[in-house]
Amino acid sequence: MALVFPIEFPSTKLEPTWPYIQTSLLRQVLSYSQIMTMLRDLPLSALRALAAAARTGSLTRAAEELGVTAGAVSHQLRQLEERLGVKLIRREGNGIVLTRAAEAALPDIDRGFDALGSGLRRLRFERRAETFTISADPSFASLWLAPRLDRMRKVLGRLDVRIVASVAPDSMLEEGIDLAISYRNSSAKDLASIDLFTERVIPACAPALVRKRPSPDAAETLDTLPLLHIDPTMGDDVYPVWRDWFAAAGRQRKGLDTGPRFALTIVAAQAAIAGLGALLASELVLKRHLEPGHLVEIARDVPALTIRRRLIWPVHGPKARRATAIAAQLAEAANAEIDGALPQ
Repeated sequence: MALVFPIEFPSTKLEPTWPYIQTSLLRQVLSYSQIMTMLRDLPLSALRALAAAARTGSLTRAAEELGVTAGAVSHQLRQLEERLGVKLIRREGNGIVLTRAAEAALPDIDRGFDALGSGLRRLRFERRAETFTISADPSFASLWLAPRLDRMRKVLGRLDVRIVASVAPDSMLEEGIDLAISYRNSSAKDLASIDLFTERVIPACAPALVRKRPSPDAAETLDTLPLLHIDPTMGDDVYPVWRDWFAAAGRQRKGLDTGPRFALTIVAAQAAIAGLGALLASELVLKRHLEPGHLVEIARDVPALTIRRRLIWPVHGPKARRATAIAAQLAEAANAEIDGALPQ
C-alpha cells in the first residue's frame, strides 16, 4: 500500500517534482516511491546557494560564505530557476532579494539543512561511541604509535582505535578526540596531560651532499646547503624551523624561508634522501633513515634543539578512564624504549 501525505490538492495542476516536497507550497499527493525518486536528484549545492544568498542579500557575500565565486553562485541559482520554472531572486541595487515563491520555500529549505546537520551529528556521535580516537601527527603515528597499538587492546575492549591527524588541544572535545599526542600544551581545566618524551630536532641530509666537505659537523655546513621545510600548517605538528636553528647557532643566512615545503616529515625525509637539501626534523622520525646511512646528522657542533611531546586527554566523559590508562601505557613504553628520544 502506498504511503501518502494528508495534504490538499492545489487549485491548479502541478507536475509532481521534488520542489513541491521542499516548499510549503506542496499540495499534491505523492507515493513514497515517487518521493524517494525525487529526493535522489536534490540539487543540494544550488539550495545551499539560495539559502546563503537569502542570508546575506548578496551573491558576492554568499560566494564568500560558501568558498566559491560569485559567478558560481549565480550559475547555480540560474540552473535552479530553470529546473523549477520559477523565478527565485531579483536584483535590487547592489544586492538581491527573494521572490515570493523563494521566501515561502526558504523556511522549509532551512529546516531541511538543519535536519541534515542533526542527522550527521547523530551519525558522528554513534560512530564516536564505538571508537577510541587518537590524534597525532601522521609521521609519528605511522612510525612510533601504530606499532604499539596492540598493547592497548586489553584496555580498549571492544572499542576500535581510530587515528586522525593532529588536533589542537582546545579543539579536542569539539572534534571528539579521546587522546591527543601533541607538542602543544594546554592549560584547560577539563584536560589532563603528561609528558611522553623529549625529542632532539636535528639537521640531516644525504651523505653525498657533505661527502667532500672538510667538516660536516661544523655549523657553517648549513650556510650553503639547500634547505627543506616542514610546514606545520599542512600536516605534521609544530617543529622548530630553520630560523630557530640558525638563531640558536648564532648564525645568519639569506633565504631562510625559501626552498621546498612538505606537509609531512616522512615525505620531507624522502626528499632529503634524494639529495634535494638539508632537513630539520625530529631524530625520532628520522631514526629509520639515519641507522642505515640514508641520511646523516650534520652540524653536530651546534647543540640540538629539543621538543617535548605530550599526551593530552579529557578529564571527563565516558572514555576518560580508558584514556588515562592508555596514556600510562604509552608513557611506560616511551620510558622503556627511548627510540631516538631523550631520557626523561
